[in-house]
Amino acid sequence: MIASERAIYILNRLKEKETVTLKEMSDELNVSVATVRRDFEKLDEKGLAIKVRSGATRATAPGIVSSLPLVTSEKSKENIEDKIEIARKAASYVQDGDCIFLDGGTTIAPMIDFIQNKKIKIITHNLLVPQRLQNMDVDIFLIGGHYSHFHVSTVGVYAEKMVSQFHFDHAFFGCSGIELVHQMAYNDDIDTIPVKEVAMKYSSHNYLLADASKLGITSYCRFSPLSAFDVIISNRKASNHASLPSNLIFADE
Repeated sequence: MIASERAIYILNRLKEKETVTLKEMSDELNVSVATVRRDFEKLDEKGLAIKVRSGATRATAPGIVSSLPLVTSEKSKENIEDKIEIARKAASYVQDGDCIFLDGGTTIAPMIDFIQNKKIKIITHNLLVPQRLQNMDVDIFLIGGHYSHFHVSTVGVYAEKMVSQFHFDHAFFGCSGIELVHQMAYNDDIDTIPVKEVAMKYSSHNYLLADASKLGITSYCRFSPLSAFDVIISNRKASNHASLPSNLIFADE
């Protein structure tokens, strides 16, 4: 997780409770205590939190976090805690020796925080992934192709060709929406779908990651039937919906 996203997470936790400690933020964010200490210091400098011994306390009124311009991508700020929870669960399927594919998008990118110390090969067209790397020894292959600014990923025939050269033990995908009546995943950009389809074809296990806000949502591009995924990972708020697919699990299970 990059520094701006950690800052949002810490400030959201300070909305829930007046004080957070170095250790609990280190555990929850899966980063070192030293990293959290630097985050606390930066928030203190900006007047957004008060750094105290072994922790930080709230310095702003609850609710102010949503208006802070801490990241440039609005999508990165949406449901960030849910995305982290889902990413953590998805990462639990990855074992040493695996070769995995990471799709584009802000739901998939947080996975790198939980897998970068594993002995694996990561293939991705998601350019948010290398931005989050802290372990420079990770074995990662970046797919080339046409750059999609909106999705911060590469697409097109060259990207599809490169993806087809690999075999994946696991492939993890995002989507724009999940339509529950006809059990279909949707995407909001037709150019991103072929890369997804190629990766699914050459993967032993396919996973769809989607927080509850995407359930019941459609777009103009159908991506894949939900039955094509071995597992769909969402958060507990998804239980409010009827007709959930049988392969959907909750991140806290």
